[in-house]
Amino acid sequence: MIEAIEQPMSATPDVRRLRHLLAERRQARGWTQEELAERSGVSVRTIRNIETGSNKRPRRASVDLLLGAFGTSLAELAGAEGLHPGHEVTPLFLPLQHDASGHWPHPVDPDRWRGPRPLTEAMAGRDDDLRHVLRTMRRGRLLVLTGPGGVGKTRLALTAAARLQERFRNGVGVVELGPCTPESADPAAARDEVHRAVDAVLADAVAREPGRELDLLLVVDTAEHVVATVSRLVLRLVVTHPGLRVLISSRRPLAVLSADVWEVSPLPAGEPCADGAADGSTEDGAALPAAVELFLRRARSTVPTLDLDSRLPQVAELCRRLDGLPRAIEAAAHCIRTVSLESLLYSGPALYMFDRFDLSAVSHHRTLADSVRWSYDLLTAEQRDLLHHLARSFDSFTVEDVVSDHPAGAWTAGSVVCGLAELADASLIRVHRGTLYGYRVYGWIKAYIDYIDTLDQDSGRTLGA
Repeated sequence: MIEAIEQPMSATPDVRRLRHLLAERRQARGWTQEELAERSGVSVRTIRNIETGSNKRPRRASVDLLLGAFGTSLAELAGAEGLHPGHEVTPLFLPLQHDASGHWPHPVDPDRWRGPRPLTEAMAGRDDDLRHVLRTMRRGRLLVLTGPGGVGKTRLALTAAARLQERFRNGVGVVELGPCTPESADPAAARDEVHRAVDAVLADAVAREPGRELDLLLVVDTAEHVVATVSRLVLRLVVTHPGLRVLISSRRPLAVLSADVWEVSPLPAGEPCADGAADGSTEDGAALPAAVELFLRRARSTVPTLDLDSRLPQVAELCRRLDGLPRAIEAAAHCIRTVSLESLLYSGPALYMFDRFDLSAVSHHRTLADSVRWSYDLLTAEQRDLLHHLARSFDSFTVEDVVSDHPAGAWTAGSVVCGLAELADASLIRVHRGTLYGYRVYGWIKAYIDYIDTLDQDSGRTLGA
């Protein structure tokens, strides 16, 4: 069976109580361990080890899946079993309230929240990111989350805001700037649309408590196409409203030197071992790479009967080829319903993924191609030329490699540095920071370049045109 795996819980008396509870409920319904495995998506081995007490550190996701098969949840079980916040195993049974040690989303108070809400399912592999965002927003005024499209910036921002909502008298206001006109197309229209969107949220908060200083966490989502406008606006807002704190997601950093910046990186997929397996054991109690964990979750929701336990090295290899990008991993997991894992590895996952729709996403994220095109269209012609050259010519490279490789030597070191900086700021290439900086075009960006080049050959146009 497919298993959604999270950080293991510490062994406690209540884990033993959980063990007896699962066995009692299973037997009361007349289910075998195999039948519970079929209904929950958790492997028979895991169920057997929990019930016998061999697994004293069951994972949150496994517990959630098992309880879901009985029509209950962690929160409901906490109430039924009489647990309370002071109990040592509350994190097993209840969503986390004020810390970042787990993935479970904090419930949103509708009276303290304006705008889009966070998803109700658990995040994968974002402990460190969430912990940093919470710590920074408790001491700072302005934090910008950067990273490539589809890496999970919006979800991280909303999850962190939900954890922080009780710290602000006016709660949280979320502004989605994706529909706004890009500054490159019409600066005046972009400015007006951004100001209207932000002013609407602030005015609503002020109207609820007229005459009082604003005490609000403002989340500004998708700012990469209106960076200059947002930069000027937030600088004015943090001066005008001392109680306002701002959390921004943008593929590009803001032009605000005083802002804290956190780069949200793709999920780790593990390194290949000598035998071809990914780092990390598949035995109970051992962690899988976060990218693999996410793929297994999505595959289980798409094809609950598919067993990938014996093919985890292949799953890890697929996730590595996708550079650990959550949006690409989710699209690939959706493809597993109709395309085998071996076919995805053999022919390249991008062939099947670029036009896969997600109607729950904003317009520029409906497909993986839409997400990449959104960044591609914001580039200048010169930046696109450089990106195409890098994607076709290198796996990894330095500034010196690009300068020496260019035919006729037309690119100087200065022009290459400026071009790479722009592409890195656009989250289209990854920077490996060390004594000598190295660069690499993300794999899905390379696939997109091939994709639009193919369309160009077939139809005489490119998607970016």
